[in-house]
This record gives sequence, structure tokens and C-alpha cells, in this order.
Amino acid sequence: MVLPIGGATPQTPTSTPTTPTSPSTETPTSVDDSVKLTFDTQTLKMAYELGTASPGGVVLHAVIERKSTAALFIKAATPDGGVDPHIGAVDATLDGLKARIVVKPKAGLNPGVYKGSFTLRACADADCKVVYAGSPWTIEYTLTVTLPYAALDTSAYGVPRTVAYDAVRNAVYASYPTPFVGPGISAVARFRLTGSTWSGSTLSVPGLYDVALSTDASVLATTDSSNQVTLIDPSNFSIKSTHLSADGIGSQGSMTETGIAFTNDGKLWMPSRSGYDWHGLGYFDTRTLQFGASPACDSCYGGPFFAVSGDGSRMMLTQSASMSPTPPMLYMDTSDGIFRTMPINDFFYWNTSLSTNGDRFLHVGTTVYDRDFGTVGSVPQPVDGTKAVQISPDGRRLYQLSYAVGPEESGAAVIEVYDTSAKAGTQLTLPKVGRFALADAPGCLSSDYPYFCLHPVMRVTPDGNNLVILGNLKLIVVPIPQKLSGLATTEPAEAPKKP
Repeated sequence: MVLPIGGATPQTPTSTPTTPTSPSTETPTSVDDSVKLTFDTQTLKMAYELGTASPGGVVLHAVIERKSTAALFIKAATPDGGVDPHIGAVDATLDGLKARIVVKPKAGLNPGVYKGSFTLRACADADCKVVYAGSPWTIEYTLTVTLPYAALDTSAYGVPRTVAYDAVRNAVYASYPTPFVGPGISAVARFRLTGSTWSGSTLSVPGLYDVALSTDASVLATTDSSNQVTLIDPSNFSIKSTHLSADGIGSQGSMTETGIAFTNDGKLWMPSRSGYDWHGLGYFDTRTLQFGASPACDSCYGGPFFAVSGDGSRMMLTQSASMSPTPPMLYMDTSDGIFRTMPINDFFYWNTSLSTNGDRFLHVGTTVYDRDFGTVGSVPQPVDGTKAVQISPDGRRLYQLSYAVGPEESGAAVIEVYDTSAKAGTQLTLPKVGRFALADAPGCLSSDYPYFCLHPVMRVTPDGNNLVILGNLKLIVVPIPQKLSGLATTEPAEAPKKP
């Protein structure tokens, strides 16, 4: 897309919006090096919330400093003359030898971080046959599109157990088991954003345990007390197929945040052998539609518990949180499929997460490690106790939720933000880089509370820009302030392509 911008004589202010046209074939015939022209920036940062109909623009200024008799015309284009899907228009208002250039992002983009560049030419004539020295100038931009703040009443569904966020469809999936720490509707709930409004719908799964979304977002899977894996099409939120495990499918009880886990080889990992007691480490291969088992954890009492990187390339495994002595924790990289012993011998089942590529590992909300399990730093603990905590997809930030629950606590809902980017072995405690308050609390605040009041489930969206928090009362979606969102570089999600 070429973005031609009209010009003006030095005494006539004009404003000319641009529209997509065919690539320009104009070639400058000469360069006027007697004119010096400057721009006030070389990098643009733009942002808006999903649902904004007309996102505001970012202003550039251009000024001619020499040759007072010169005219000024500005033309903008993508470097290759093609279409830029992220910029809606580049408008210029010309006043003599000054130009006010407004770059407007395209509305309706999916949440994500978009990067690109365009070129500006300063010309002495409307056809740009004579350009001023230095043309073209390359202007790089970053456009961040976030989800709008939302607080949806979810109390009718009961108590959520496991949660998955779908960046392709702007949806949140949650399991609401009946046999849990509180009542549940034994269904998967889908909370979906349409425009700027969240709404909920449910899909009944009798005896439901847990839910997980594949790394390519092509399939949603559940496990249940009938020893079945149910595959759900996330596009239309309907059941595709059910598969019975001859070995059985176990449950880790109420003490888990990631009950089943997808790795990027298409395997859905789960506790095998039904019931709560002694489990094995089983999986269901969504490519072959066959069950299998790993000998890495033959006798997982009450476990195993999982944590998996965002890209599905690394999985952490606690064999048991109920045995003494505690069996070693394990990790596996799908590049070789080998389970190895971690040098950290302290079990986890909650408040544990990994960055997208597995280079940062948050363990039980208290310590961050690097890929080789070097200590990046300990996490300061809030007065009201950590209610949920997650590491960012890029591994550079940690988000810790706390709020008052019960008579001995008094704090409002707040997110504390810590820097997790330092090299391992250089600091004892993670430095705090900021905080921001929430207008709502996701869970119950009663003084007579069960355990689940302490533990809503929180996720960071893959682009690193939003927190999704689900408790027994509300689904809260909150944009992370840009200065606290780390150095997110994740491209916006794309729908999986059919083979």
C-alpha cells in the first residue's frame, strides 16, 4: 500500500488523508541537498484497546530549516510498496515549511504486538520528482492492541479448577467439576469476547476433571471420572470425539492449577489409573488418537502435577506432594522426550509457571529460575498472601495478585510487578518495578471461607499485554500498563491452518 500525502504551497495549510492505492512507480529525478529537513522521532509507539472504532493517531513533525523559498510535500509508503495491514492512514497537515503528520493504526486488529516500518519522502513538488537530501526516512513502529478491562459475573457456574486462554478466538475456557472444593456444574465454560463484551456459555461433560488447549489452539481437551478424554472443537465449541482410556484417568484432587498439559508434539499428559491414590504418568496422542504411558513416574501418589511452557516445548513434573521422602521433580524437553531430574527437590502443585520458551521457571510463587535452574531471584511475599502469580510469556516480568480474604487481611486487589530479566546468580531478591490496582476481586471475601477463596486462577495472555483472572465470583480481564508489560515480542495469534 502506498500512502501518498498531498502537498501545499508554503502559505496554504491543508490536510490530506491517505487511502490505499497501487504501488508508486514514481522515481525521483534529482536531489536538492540545499534543504535540511528533520523529524522529531524515528520510532512510533501506538496502542489501543480492542473494540475501539477509531484508534487515535501518533503525531510526527517535519520542519525545513534552510532555503526559505522551498515548498514542502510529503509522501509515505511501506518499504516494499506493498500493503501494511496494521496502519489505517497517514495524514499530513502542511503549513508552509512545516508538516504535521498523523499516523493512525488500523482498527479491528486482534490483541497482540505488531511491528513494522514505513518510509517518508520530503519533496519539492507534488509529483516528488525532486526530493530533499536524506529522503527517504525510515520510521519504525510498534502497535499494541490490548483486551479492554472486564469483570464478568461467573458465580452461577461454581468454582473453577483449571483454565486455558485462547488467543486465536479471544476466549477463556474453564473446567467446573462437581467433585471439587466447592460446587460446580460439571461443564466446560467458554467466556468469549465479542466486540467489547464478554459472554459465557457451557458444554456439559459429566464427571469433568480438567481442561487444556493444544499449543496451536486447534483442539480443546478434557478428562473426566469415566476415564475419557473428550476432544472439543474450539471454533464452534462442540464435542468432536471421546476416547476411553483402558488404564484409567486419575485426579489430583483439589490441589492443582494445571491438571492436564499439552506439549507441542500433540501429546496431552495426565495422571493415569483412576481415583486419587497411586497414579502413573499417561498421555493421549492427538495425532494418532492413542493412549500411552511413560515409565518416568510409575508410582505418583496423588500426583503427578504439571507446568508447561507456552510453546509446549518444556514440561515440569512433580511426582507427588504427599510422600515422604519427596520423590525428585522431573523435567522434559520435547526435542528429545527424555525426563530428567531437576536439581530443585521441592514439590509444586500451585503458583507455578514457565515463560513461552521455558527460559524462566516460577516455582510455587516464591522463586524464579532460569533454564538451567540457576536462581534468578526470590519473590517478595505480600502481607495478604499471594492469591495468584504468573510469569510473563517473554520471561521478563512476574505478576503477583493479592487481596484481602478473611478478618485478618485488609488490602484491596492489587498486582505487584517484578523484574525477572536478570542473569541467574546476580541478585538475591527480584526487584519490584511497579504495581497497579484492580477495580474488582475475582473471588469470595468472606471471613468464613473455604480454601478456594485463596486461589483464583490467573493467566498472562500470550502477547504479554493482559491478565486473565478467574475466581468463584468473577472473570476479570485487565490490561497491563505498557511500562510494566516487559519487552513483549510475541506475534498476534493466527487461526490454525487446515492440512
